[in-house]
Amino acid sequence: MNGYEKLKLAVEKDCNDHNHCGCFNPNGCDVPGQRKDDKKCFHPYCDKFKWIIDRAKHYGEKLGLNWEDILNSWELNRDYWYMNYYQEANQPKIESDYVRVFETVKGMLNNIGEQKFRCPKCNGISTNPYACNSGIIKDGKVCDWKVGGLFGDLGKGIFVYCKDKLQGEKIFMPVAWE
Repeated sequence: MNGYEKLKLAVEKDCNDHNHCGCFNPNGCDVPGQRKDDKKCFHPYCDKFKWIIDRAKHYGEKLGLNWEDILNSWELNRDYWYMNYYQEANQPKIESDYVRVFETVKGMLNNIGEQKFRCPKCNGISTNPYACNSGIIKDGKVCDWKVGGLFGDLGKGIFVYCKDKLQGEKIFMPVAWE
């Protein structure tokens, strides 16, 4: 069974068991009269299904991979309820235009070479790809900029994806790639 079928079965089961309406819709919930606030089902199972498929397609487009393969890999790794597994923290939207895909983590690390990363805030060199440890003082304090958060990489980072781990994340730009 592929990832799409596995996920669809799980969502259909929840629609039948919890909503008692058998209302599965791959395009999002459209059952009227179940909730007072928005007139949809009490549990947004179909909406989550649509979010997951849309996010897999987004990953496929950004990474140059087949979205079904992305979904298959996610479903292969998923060992708890899809409503909790699939969320922004686990499958973040790829905002960067700078994306690199590697077969293995080892291949990525070899390609990066020396652990030097450009901090987007102070422009210094950090040995940490996620948090600046350059020691540069800016505006009276030592720069400790982090890749996550509201402004994150300031548009100067990169999203790396490793197929062997089926994961991707945003990091500071490796100096070797500048």
